[in-house]
Parts: sequence; C-alpha cells; structure tokens
Amino acid sequence: MWTVNDVLEGCEGRFEGTAQKTSAFNGFSIDTRTIQKNNLFFALSGPHFDGHRFVEDALRKGSGGAVVSQSVFHTKKEIWFAQKPLCAFILVDDPLLALQRLAKWHRKRFSLPVVGITGSNGKTSTKEMTAAILKQQETILKTEGNLNNHIGVPLTLLSLTTEHTAAVIEMGINQKGEMAQLSNISQPTMGLITNIGPAHLEGLGTLAGVAAEKTVLFESLQEDGTAIINADDPFLKPWKDRLSKQSPHKRTASWTFSIHSSPEPRKSADITATDIVLQKDTTTFTLHHNRLGESIGISLPVSGKHHVSNALGAATVAAALGISLKTISTGLSRFQPLSQRTEVFKIKGVTLLFDAYNANPASVEAALDLLAAYPREKGLRIALLGEMFELGDFSAEFHNTVGRQTAAHGIDRLIAIGPSAQLMANGARTEGMPDAAISAHSDLSTVKVAIEAFVRPNDILLIKGSRGMKLERILPFFGLSETGERDTI
Repeated sequence: MWTVNDVLEGCEGRFEGTAQKTSAFNGFSIDTRTIQKNNLFFALSGPHFDGHRFVEDALRKGSGGAVVSQSVFHTKKEIWFAQKPLCAFILVDDPLLALQRLAKWHRKRFSLPVVGITGSNGKTSTKEMTAAILKQQETILKTEGNLNNHIGVPLTLLSLTTEHTAAVIEMGINQKGEMAQLSNISQPTMGLITNIGPAHLEGLGTLAGVAAEKTVLFESLQEDGTAIINADDPFLKPWKDRLSKQSPHKRTASWTFSIHSSPEPRKSADITATDIVLQKDTTTFTLHHNRLGESIGISLPVSGKHHVSNALGAATVAAALGISLKTISTGLSRFQPLSQRTEVFKIKGVTLLFDAYNANPASVEAALDLLAAYPREKGLRIALLGEMFELGDFSAEFHNTVGRQTAAHGIDRLIAIGPSAQLMANGARTEGMPDAAISAHSDLSTVKVAIEAFVRPNDILLIKGSRGMKLERILPFFGLSETGERDTI
C-alpha cells in the first residue's frame, strides 16, 4: 500500500484535496479502461492524447486520486471535486516525469539484484528465460508484456515489494538518450545486451549509433555491478577489455557468453554451447560453465539456433548470481515464449511458424535460419514476410537484402507484404528464386488468394513481420483466431 505522503515524497509534488495524507493507494494506473478501485491515476499526456481528459472517469470508477499538472488542476478542480469530494490530488509540473521520479525513488528503497536486459533482438525471450531460471529459487519481479519503455519500466518498478528478491527488467529504446533515462530510473546492478543489430535506425542512425546507445547500459551499472557480454557480437566483445580498464572507483565485473566453444576452455567465453540439435519443437545443446569446468544438457521447448544465444545470455546472468547448472537447466526447460514470438501451430496439415511481434533485418534472418533448418519429411518451406519498420534511410536496402536472404537460405517460396514488398521480391529474384515462386502484395487485402495458391498440406509456413503489420490477421485464414486459438462453430 502507498500513502499520500509516500507519493508526495517520491514525486516531489504538492498535495491538494480532502483525503488524509495517511490515506493509502493500492496501486497505480495510467488507463481508465483497466483502473482498479483505490488506484492512483497518473494523467499522462503525449502528442496525441491528454490523460487529464480522463481524470473524471478515473474518479467515477473509484480512483483514490490523481497525479496531475498544476496548471490543469486549477482549471478543473471544481469539476473533479464534484465528481468525488473525498480524494487526493498530487500536483506536479509533468505527470510523466513524476511517475519516473517516483519509480526511481521506490527502486532505491530496495537492495536486490536488478537485471537490465536490452538488445536489438531477443531481449523479450532472454528476459523470459532469465526469469524462468531465477524463479526456481527467487521471488522475482519481471517486465510483463511490452512494458519496456519510459512508461512501462517505471510502472514495473512500482510493483516491487519486500517479497521480491530479484528483478528482471526489459529495456526497449528507439531514440538517443533513452537508455540513460531507463538506467537512471531502474538503477540496474546487472546488464545484459543480447546483440547489436539494424533496429530503430530512424532514431539511432547507424549500427554504431545503436551500439553507442545500447551500451550506455554497461556504463550505467551500479557500483560493483556486472556486465553480461555477448562475445559473438563485434560491437559488444570489446567491452570486456574496456570494463577492465575502468578507474578504481568504478568497478564493473564482466561475464561473457558465446555460442561457440574453444577446445581450450581458458580461451572460451565463460558460458558456451556445443552439440546443438534443432528439432521440431525443441532445441537441445550442452551448456558449459567454463569458470567451474562443469557442463550440463539443456532442452529448450522451442526450436531455433537463435534461442541458444538467448539461453546462454540468461544462463550467464544466473551463473554470475551463483545459481547452479542444475537450476539453470530446470529453468530453461520451463521457458515458454510469449504470444506471437516463434509460436508453432499445426493446422490443416500445415506447420505455421508464427513470429509477428516485431521484425528487423537480423531477426528476420534468424527466422529464416529457423525455417531453413526446420525438420520436414515432404512439402515446401514458405516465407511470408511483412514490412520492417523504423529502418530510416536504410529501409530499401534492408528489404532487398531479406529478399536475397530468403532465396539464399533455400526457401521454396516467398510471399512479401507491405510498401516494400516489391523490394523483397526483387531481392529474391536477384538471388535466383523464380518468378512463379514469388508473390508480392502492398497490403493484406489480397494475401489470402496467394496463401490459397501457394500453401499446401505438409508445407512449413513462416509468418514474420513488424508489429504494425498486424500479421495475426492472417491466422483466421487457417481456422485460428488472431490470438492463435482454434475457431469453433
């Protein structure tokens, strides 16, 4: 429970209202559609919305009060008090900054491992894998859904309680300065960057720009923090030496992981993998803890080599925290991907590899790797690829490249969708895919005809694209709902 005094101190706000300052709130809300009785409502505002318009609705639904702009309060207070006479208002200059300030203040009340996870690809899966391991022996807080930005991270941290013994926080960014902001709020003691790839180039410019922004996480770790370094990534590997050369007052330890293993363990990363085997619904490998000289078999309940790298990152976090290999193995075996991330559906004789939560060139290539390696007895491998967003000036080049990669991976057919569909199609043709195996569509309106013409029982169909394409709308073509449930009559 939160008292008015707690919120005033954390937000650095001013109190107005008729409720007692010792009155308590049971949580926080930014959305009146899901607000609960006695929540404190934050009236956030942005370019296309103003949360102050919903304060009356929040009060009507039982909110105990609201954090609002001082300027708006003075024009609306009579209306708001008429809606609910006994309530509390916290007056601030900016409710969003107040939310972030309160979350930072609350985070600093706890002494526990806080693992910050970011990266161009795989950060959500790695977060879920890390949580799956840690919860075997810890009471953890983790980012839920896509609450990984400047609003979601504060809301997650405000859920910290004395029962939690660790927190796993996903950090998503697309503009310069955002990683410093999220790190300042969450105060991570450990940082894991999954990889650096061509994502959010509209806001970050180049791969070097992506790397510079992401690696702020390493620079922002708390004193005596630990950086978890992907030694396979050329932008991240040098950070082991950089951190070792830090000044004495800034001591950051480092652990490394790599999907490759050297015959000489001392030359390998701290956590490595061998004997990788991809099966229809699982990926197995041997995990090596080279600091201890121990190994253990791992069975992930998902298929794909890219998941091995994610699992190694999660395992390295756990190893750095002193968690045993047995616990790591058990946790990874219980990992389940979130909705729209490499889900496998088998329906009408077709195997659907559905991964449409987001897409960038590196994640599309990983999905094509999965499709190319996915076991089959007969039938074709077909890639249905949607537009990749936020690529800026590089958009044309990268869409052409993924078309080329589709053909180079030996994929039998390509269905391309979106404004850049012809660029993907041209890339596939350049790499030798015949015209008869390519179908390009500017939007989803004509895709059903292509699916009916291209896809047959025993085929394997990959569906991959950026979230804005809403490719879940294709699932009903196969008798599934947009959430992946089988439709019933």
